[in-house]
Amino acid sequence: MDNKKIAALSAWGADTAAAIKRMLGDEDFYLGLIDAFLSNNDWRDLCTMIEKEQYRDAFVISHRIKGSCADLSLNPLFAVMCELTDDLRNEEIRPTLEKNYELANKIRDSLIETLQ
Repeated sequence: MDNKKIAALSAWGADTAAAIKRMLGDEDFYLGLIDAFLSNNDWRDLCTMIEKEQYRDAFVISHRIKGSCADLSLNPLFAVMCELTDDLRNEEIRPTLEKNYELANKIRDSLIETLQ
């Protein structure tokens, strides 16, 4: 049990109490899922797809990341992923894509910093 990380995540804006409750009180399992979320290739793939303007593929990945953020109660990242996913949802890409993409990267970086 790593209470420092749980406290840091809460201060960052995650609803750790709700997430841990969904994990049947298992804080280690919760932190393990966050580590897995941050270490998988989804974020790298999302960045690649956006940079290559492969927006349909980027939408699929952003939707998956958004769901993971919801499951883990990573509320600040979830909020921006909702916007980013909506930016990518239709063939007509919203003009807010670049701003939301930059914000998502900053928030994800702040999450990583919080856990170090």
